[in-house]
This record gives sequence, structure tokens and C-alpha cells, in this order.
Amino acid sequence: MKYEAASLRTKRALAESLKKLMRRKALSKITVTEIVADCGVNRKTFYYHFEDIYDLLRWIFEEEAVKIIHGYYDVDEPEEAIGFTLDYVSENLAMLKNAYDAFGSVELENFFLSSLNGLTRQVVEKGERRVGKRLPESLKDYLCEFLTEATSGMLLSYISGTFPFDRQKTIAFVSLIVRTAIKGLLDEQGIPEDSAAILPEQN
Repeated sequence: MKYEAASLRTKRALAESLKKLMRRKALSKITVTEIVADCGVNRKTFYYHFEDIYDLLRWIFEEEAVKIIHGYYDVDEPEEAIGFTLDYVSENLAMLKNAYDAFGSVELENFFLSSLNGLTRQVVEKGERRVGKRLPESLKDYLCEFLTEATSGMLLSYISGTFPFDRQKTIAFVSLIVRTAIKGLLDEQGIPEDSAAILPEQN
């Protein structure tokens, strides 16, 4: 257990050093020598934990996803969810742009999809409770996937510089779209929570 804790501390130290360097220069220009010098370990230690810098960056995104998931436990309104996500992207924009340039969109898309799916479901289920109805599980799964994919695509466009960013307008518009989608589906396909009827599954 002590070894695992020490190993995790070393990984996080290496991660912080890489993130710090990525704020100043392109990932392709960063060397393992710079990373280990910044956090005070040797190259052997780096290669014990990671195959290369790209492996370290992938680990960072795994850790960041966990932080995001833990951070939105109490988030259940669309405005909060979108604001929370936009704040994360804004605070880490240099690193995310750097990763986008190095990896392309696939790695970042997977990161956002894994991070945001639970958040989207939480918002949808809050809407169900507010209205007092629930959606068929297959329809709810599809809605969550659709909203997550849309949000992820918007964030990737913002990071790549192809989508104009206005925090307040984005929160207002996306929240309106999410609320309308949830309420519209619940009005048309939802069933009262106190009903004993079995929800029909969507084909």
C-alpha cells in the first residue's frame, strides 16, 4: 500500500511537470529530461512509470476524467453542468490545445465522452424528477449519448479554434437546448413515476 501511494505521488509529480511545460511550449518540443528536472526525479524513474511522454499525457487525461466526475457529484442543473465543463476547459486550455495538436481529436473526444456521460445522465435524471415522469431506458440512453456527443463536439471545436467562445451565451443557449429536449421527450414519451405501467422500449 505504501509503495502504491508513493508510485501515485511520483506519477502525479511527473504529470504536474508536464502540464506546466505544456503551458509554455508544444508537446513535440518537450523532452523527458525537462520533465524529470522539473519534478526532481531521474529518467529511470520516468521510464519505470511511463513508456514515453505521450503515455504520460494519456494517464493525465485518465486522472483528469476522474477529477471531473468527482467534481460534478452535486451538479444537476444544465447551467451548472455547462458552466462546470466550460470552466475546466478554460482553465486547462493551453494543455488541451497542445494535446489536440499532438493527438488530433480522437484522444480528446474519448476523454470528453468518458468524462461527460455521467454528467449528462445526471442532468437528464434531474429533469425526470422535476417533471415527475421517466423515460424508457433505451430512449434515455440515446438522449444522454446524443447530448454528450454534441457537447464534446462543441468543446473540441472551441479547443481547435473553429468555434467562437462566449461563456454566458454558450451556457444560456446550451441550457435552453438541453431543457427543451428533456422536457419535450418527457411530455411525449414519459410516464408518471407513480404509474405501475411498464415503459415500452424504443426500437
